[in-house]
Amino acid sequence: MLAIRHRSSRNPYFQFHPLHTAFSLMGALILFGMLIWFLVVPAH
Repeated sequence: MLAIRHRSSRNPYFQFHPLHTAFSLMGALILFGMLIWFLVVPAH
């Protein structure tokens, strides 16, 4: 992840979006929430 970020930072065509971290974190939370949801629902 750090290597990809470092490699992308040297790419002049790559522009880092300031909310990219927020979007990736939100996506990770949504996927984790869905995982918990599908694990809990069959228990009922």
